[in-house]
Amino acid sequence: MARPGARIPSTQYAMGALLKLIGTETRKMFQNPGRWREVLRPRRWRQFLHVAIFYFRTGNRWQTEPSDGAFERRVYRGYPDYLHRQQVKLEYLDLSRYEADYQRLLRERLAGVDGLKKGAAVLCLGARLGAEVRAFHDSGCFAVGLDLNPGKQNRYVLRGDFHEIQFPAASADVVFSNSLDHVFAMDRFIAEIRRVLKPGGLLILEATRGRAEGVAPDPYASFWWKSVDDVVALFSRHGFKVLQRTDFDRPWPGELLCFLKLENSGSDAY
Repeated sequence: MARPGARIPSTQYAMGALLKLIGTETRKMFQNPGRWREVLRPRRWRQFLHVAIFYFRTGNRWQTEPSDGAFERRVYRGYPDYLHRQQVKLEYLDLSRYEADYQRLLRERLAGVDGLKKGAAVLCLGARLGAEVRAFHDSGCFAVGLDLNPGKQNRYVLRGDFHEIQFPAASADVVFSNSLDHVFAMDRFIAEIRRVLKPGGLLILEATRGRAEGVAPDPYASFWWKSVDDVVALFSRHGFKVLQRTDFDRPWPGELLCFLKLENSGSDAY
């Protein structure tokens, strides 16, 4: 164990992170024997190699936000490094089963959201291949997604950066995201959400449980929290009023959070 105040070498961070990753994947395979098939797929080995290289190159270091200690950021060499990391992950992930399952699960959860009206203009941030966009379509909304890498010939998701959204101010009735853990600069992310949302618009987030609730960040996460309560408090400080909180456990354990955009933006501090 390192002495107090000593700097832990980057290789030690990386080795610790890789061992945790291996342990997590092993537990998942014993809980779901169907995952053993993944061991035989070259794509999964390429993904593991890619993660290992990234960990050893960056040290897999996290920095606690100094304001209240409730949030952590992954340490990157810079914004271009973050962008590359988020863009290439689609090469290693098989989202075919996830897409169908998540579309159905989110559609069921959206049915219980008060204030979500048919015909609403919805912007989905970090939408990957578009399962959340299609869930809103199923709910009778006009929806489009935004992602750094939406893949080829994606009918539902446009290429874009949710830190700098290409759409005009007050153009969306609803903003949705389940990608808080992939945010690089939370202040920019929240400012862009407030800019594109109409007055009185809805912000719907799905946040996984945090470290204090037994969930650790995955290899592609950039931002993390201690608990979902901390996420609610963060957005409340930035001019949103929480309207609903709904627990769920699939495809990950978390909560659906529904906020109302207030005209008084409140404090911009974490």
